[in-house]
Amino acid sequence: MPQRFNRLAATRLRHAIAVLMCSLALTGCGTLHSARMWFPKASGLDEITHQLYVEPSMAAEQRQELQRQIALGRATVGAFYGDVTSRPYIVACITRACDTRFGSYGQRAAAYGDIAIRLSAKGLAAPLIAHEWSHAELYRRAGGWWHARKIPRWFDEGVAVVLANEPRHSEDNWREIQRLGIPVPQLAELESFSDWGMALRKYGETEGDVPGNRHVVYTAAGQEIRDFLACTGPTGILTVLHSVRSGSSFDQAYAHARSQCVQ
Repeated sequence: MPQRFNRLAATRLRHAIAVLMCSLALTGCGTLHSARMWFPKASGLDEITHQLYVEPSMAAEQRQELQRQIALGRATVGAFYGDVTSRPYIVACITRACDTRFGSYGQRAAAYGDIAIRLSAKGLAAPLIAHEWSHAELYRRAGGWWHARKIPRWFDEGVAVVLANEPRHSEDNWREIQRLGIPVPQLAELESFSDWGMALRKYGETEGDVPGNRHVVYTAAGQEIRDFLACTGPTGILTVLHSVRSGSSFDQAYAHARSQCVQ
């Protein structure tokens, strides 16, 4: 028992350090302002498995459906990347109070490196889970924080958009944005975490699902990745991540992958 306890304690300590590093880097991560994410069970959540913690008031039927959605989301990630190398634990809330306690600023979902994913009541569906899991997978494949910090937000978010394939960020939505002549951000506006936040405010994406909100920031990032994949083929993303992990700058890796286009 003591040996098992020590292993679990060591694992949680590594999680805490990694999540803290993630929050400081703010690259592909949720913004951490609650230490409860480090220890969800000790913070009052029900442990379904070592990879899933839910708000106690979540009904049995909801728990079962959430596990089904998680399996679907994971399968989506595996289909896109070829397999799944990350194993983030998931914290799922169904009330705003729980969201706030575990660090939410109102997001539907958020990823913390390759360590954890937080879901709100609006984030319990497979596409949202797949989107956040994509961040975790990209973070891990890039080689962790030291390498992932080189990757611009538009790439990380764009990959997640394409993988999750939500209608609100789809290619059809991009065409409608173009038809309506709605201003869209340039990639240079979407480099850092703070850039991304400013762009969301500038282009009105913080308003949520309201009439006229075309989600131009996420959609523009997704379209850049769609164009990239149309050029490089399905292995383009993995090529970039491997290069970054091997020490290349992101700009060099991205340009080199484009130079090898199949078209």
